[in-house]
Amino acid sequence: MALKLTGKRTVVTVALLAGVGVLYVQGKDEQHQKQGPASVDTTICRVASTEDGVRVRSAPAIDPANIVDELAQGEEADASNVIQNGFRKLSEGHWVSVDYIRPLAGRKC
Repeated sequence: MALKLTGKRTVVTVALLAGVGVLYVQGKDEQHQKQGPASVDTTICRVASTEDGVRVRSAPAIDPANIVDELAQGEEADASNVIQNGFRKLSEGHWVSVDYIRPLAGRKC
């Protein structure tokens, strides 16, 4: 038994299905827009420099030869939870004295 696709009933059915499809796509787009921008990940440690010219070092030790960068007062950086010899690890080869930085509020450091 073959389906007969002619007549008013078929046209109405196809139109309804097309309308439902359009509404579904629009609803999905609106839901995506309502989600907004990604929220801040508070599980990542982030610190700010408390003074100008805070030295970033290649190793957790005071040595004039291991200075690789400086932070301006208030400058922020992602950091790890690793503290060694009084220095917090920012990233591989980047350490800052804990005496010159503070964790940002709401961050887990």
